[in-house]
Amino acid sequence: MTGTDTNIRYDDVLPNLVELIIAHIGKDALSKNLILRDADGIITFVVREKYPTETLAALSSKVSATLLKYASSQPVATPEDLYDESLNDDSNDGWELVRLESGEKHYIKYIERRIVGNDWVRGIFSPLENTPPIVVFSSHKGGVGRSTALSVACTELSRIGKSVLAIDLDLEAPGIGGMFNTQSNLPLYGAIDYYVEFGRSPIDKNFILNMCSTLPHPSSNGSITIIAASGSSSRSHPENVIGKISRAYLESIDPDSGAVSSFLDKTRKMLTDLCGAAHYDVIFIDARAGLNESTAATLQGLGADVLFFGIDTPQTWEGYNYFLSHLARFKSFTTPDIDWRHKIKMVHAKAIDDPKALANFNDESFELFAQYLYDEISGDESAGGLSDAFGFDLNDETAPHFSWPIFISPDYFEFDPIKNCEQLSEEKLQPVFGQFLSSLKDRLEL
Repeated sequence: MTGTDTNIRYDDVLPNLVELIIAHIGKDALSKNLILRDADGIITFVVREKYPTETLAALSSKVSATLLKYASSQPVATPEDLYDESLNDDSNDGWELVRLESGEKHYIKYIERRIVGNDWVRGIFSPLENTPPIVVFSSHKGGVGRSTALSVACTELSRIGKSVLAIDLDLEAPGIGGMFNTQSNLPLYGAIDYYVEFGRSPIDKNFILNMCSTLPHPSSNGSITIIAASGSSSRSHPENVIGKISRAYLESIDPDSGAVSSFLDKTRKMLTDLCGAAHYDVIFIDARAGLNESTAATLQGLGADVLFFGIDTPQTWEGYNYFLSHLARFKSFTTPDIDWRHKIKMVHAKAIDDPKALANFNDESFELFAQYLYDEISGDESAGGLSDAFGFDLNDETAPHFSWPIFISPDYFEFDPIKNCEQLSEEKLQPVFGQFLSSLKDRLEL
């Protein structure tokens, strides 16, 4: 049962403000002016155009009366009123889709400022220079076999002679480190130590090498280099781990230049440092599950291919509804080489090997991508050929929504390749991971 509430809540603020702006100065004002939401969620309509003073005064009074404590002390103001000339620069503007209660949809120019989670609103970054292809293994929920698939992919690529760098960035629930490393070969430092030491003590080549545990493949020239979430230093001092985690996500400020480095910035620098110390053919990253502020670094900050893992449950689709609706605001962010939306791929984890089950998953996936990430194409455009539109048919296997399956198997309910090396044998892997591995190698052109 859906309840009702006559109070103004966070979700009501933008729709109410947009309605007031349209009523007082028209729809065109939404594309010519700016809505600013500060770190406390307080709203200001920043006016860049000239309007009659009495009109703006009436709008300001109505915004205050409607939005109450969500309205700033100057709910309608110019950049000069706010002593912030940067608000005149529309190159900093983002776009936000606002749905009104009437069903109307409007795009607004929008800037959101946050105390935490700022990386989520920084847009989509281009790929790093001087690094190999990067693949992020991501999921909304844990327990979908994401880390297992990454470990299997590492093994397969090293088997064909590739040098793989695998990084565990799920700092609070480490996975891949323990799948390859025993206590005896765990490196001194993990990824968490890089974030904690960044800007506080020297991070030199010796530090970087002390993060790495390299496992040569026994029958090829390939290898797997593991960057665990935490190293032997944390194992020796377990009482410090929670303290490290709380500090790993903090911004670092350079005392000389004043430059601020967020978790995203530090992640990009870590990858650059690792690739400066050794050669790799591909980088796999095990991302933290969920919508944590650190997840933005891997999904948006690396220009990487992103594999979204999920099983066919309501919780999966609810989670990806949040992810994709957020990413939709960046549809206009493109790199010179490729539209970032091409770099997303769904993975149907723990799939039943049944055509109907596979089709159901793709149907659900298609609905979400069509709603948020695919471009809307009218009948005239489709007939005339809108060549640069980003859209796909339901059964287009190249589409981001069309999933790669990993089939459910009791052989992988408990994955521990150190104790059970048969789990990485070709005989065991192919029925479960064969399609996934083949598709991944094709995507990486390996």
